[in-house]
Amino acid sequence: MVNHRTLLMLIITATLVRDVKAEQPPLVLLTEATPFTLTADTSGNGGEATAFVKQLLDNAQLDYELTFEPWKRAYRKAQSNDNVLIYPIARDTAREKQFRWIGQLIPVTYYLFRLTTRDDIKVVNLADAKTWKIGVVNEHIHHQFLKDKGFENLQAVNSNYQNIQKALLGRIDVFPMSDGGLMQLCSRDDLDCSSFKPILRLDGISNGLYLAAALDSDQKIIKKLNDSYQNLVANGQHEQVLRQRLLRIEEFLSLIHISEPTRPRLIS
Repeated sequence: MVNHRTLLMLIITATLVRDVKAEQPPLVLLTEATPFTLTADTSGNGGEATAFVKQLLDNAQLDYELTFEPWKRAYRKAQSNDNVLIYPIARDTAREKQFRWIGQLIPVTYYLFRLTTRDDIKVVNLADAKTWKIGVVNEHIHHQFLKDKGFENLQAVNSNYQNIQKALLGRIDVFPMSDGGLMQLCSRDDLDCSSFKPILRLDGISNGLYLAAALDSDQKIIKKLNDSYQNLVANGQHEQVLRQRLLRIEEFLSLIHISEPTRPRLIS
C-alpha cells in the first residue's frame, strides 16, 4: 500500500516530467513538396529524403512535426527560429555558418539546362548565360548563386516542375536543376528527359543535399541528430533508403554519356 509520502513524491515526479516535456516542444521539420520528399500516389516511388529523415529522427527518439512549405518560406524559418530542421538543403560557403549541418542525404551536381531543340542557345561559360531568360526556384541554392554572380534576368517560381513547363512553353530559355532531380521529375510526370540538355555545370554549388538545423538549436538535440545519422550510415540504412535517388543520377549520367569515374557515390 502506497503511503502519503510516497504518493506525494510520485505526484511531484509526474509533475516535473510533465513540465519538462512542456518545455520541449516537438522539433519543426521543414521541407518542400518535391519527388525527393513526397511519395508518388500511383507508383509509390520517391520520397526517399523524407523516409530517411523520419528514420533518423525516430532513431534519435525526438518528437517532430513535419511541414511542407514553399522553399523560400521554409528557408527563412530555418534561419530565424531555434530547433528547426530543414531538408534537403544544398551546402555552400555562404550557407556554411548559417546552419548546423547534420549529414549529407545525397551527392548532387547542378547544371543549366535548355531544350534539346534550342540550338540557338550557346553557353560556353557562366557569363554567356546572362543574355538568356533563366527560370529559378525561389531562394534555392542556384537562385542565390546566380544573384551573387550578378544575374538579373531571373524569373523565380516555387518548383522545378514549373520551370520545366515554362521552358517547354518558351517562356524561359534555360533553367538550373540537379542531375537526379531532373530524372526523378521525368519518371513521375511522364516527361521525356531527352527533351532537355545540360549546357553548363554549376561548379560553385555542386556538392550535396543535406539535413540541417537552425544555428542556435539545442546542442543536446544536435548531438542526438549527429549520432543518429552516423548510426544509420554505419548500419547501411542511409544507403539503402537513398539508393533509388542515386540510381536516378546514374540514369542521368548515362543519358549524357559521362564516364564511370566521375559518377557520384553516397558519402557520410
